[in-house]
Amino acid sequence: MQAGWLGSSGTCFEGLDEDVLAEAAGEARLLGADPAAAVDELVRSLLRGLGACQEAIGALGRGLVAAAQDRPLPGWAADAGRTEDVRWHQARTALLEAVLLYHHGVLPIGDQEGRPW
Repeated sequence: MQAGWLGSSGTCFEGLDEDVLAEAAGEARLLGADPAAAVDELVRSLLRGLGACQEAIGALGRGLVAAAQDRPLPGWAADAGRTEDVRWHQARTALLEAVLLYHHGVLPIGDQEGRPW
């Protein structure tokens, strides 16, 4: 997997879960390499990808503001920026969940009783 990888629906890191990290560790073991170092390098690579995405979103925002020349942004431009922010947050959440589940396994869901939502 490459940093900045987009899934078929356009969601960053689609399909990223603890199994991807386990596969990286397994491949490292087969090659006689340190599995912890392999997982660490993969996660660091994905973090760099998230950083690059964040920089690209910032550049998009600055470009849209410059193009608007002190006028309000059109709705489509603001929507595009919000969409990219949502995709970034989804990618970040997917990475955090994958690392957490890889290291700690399934977490208890907890009591769902009495919640109105």
